[in-house]
Amino acid sequence: MNIVCSRKLLRTKWTATTPFHDETHFLVQHVCLDHQGLARGVVIQGLNNRHQFELTMAQLEDSDRWQLGWK
Repeated sequence: MNIVCSRKLLRTKWTATTPFHDETHFLVQHVCLDHQGLARGVVIQGLNNRHQFELTMAQLEDSDRWQLGWK
């Protein structure tokens, strides 16, 4: 499980362990916060095709699918 600090999540780099929509490297473009200021989801953007996707924090914290940084 990836542990992520919601305050430092914006502009972080992520690598999909298996291609996600024909893309493996992503950048967090937007953090969706709840009323308590905790991250409930993110909008990521692929580096090559610039398509954006919305993920929940549970999806992003799954270390079998996502790794922090570009590998």
